[in-house]
Amino acid sequence: MKATLQISEKNFTGSQDAISRCLNRIMEVRVLEINLKKNIIAVDYAKPSVYERIKNELNCLGLSVGEYKPIK
Repeated sequence: MKATLQISEKNFTGSQDAISRCLNRIMEVRVLEINLKKNIIAVDYAKPSVYERIKNELNCLGLSVGEYKPIK
C-alpha cells in the first residue's frame, strides 16, 4: 500500500534524515519521499495495521499525522 501522509509539526526540530531513520525501524515500511516544505511523507507499507505504527513513531518525534491518502 502506498500513501501520502500530511504532517503537522508540534515540536519538531529535526531533519528529514531523522524522520527517515525513525521510519526505517519499521521493517514493513519503505520511505518514498519526505518533503518538510510541503509537510508530506510518502510511504509504501505492507498492511493497514502498519499505519498505526507509523503514526506512533512520528508522534515520538513530535509530528502529528492526519488520515492517510492512498496513492493510485
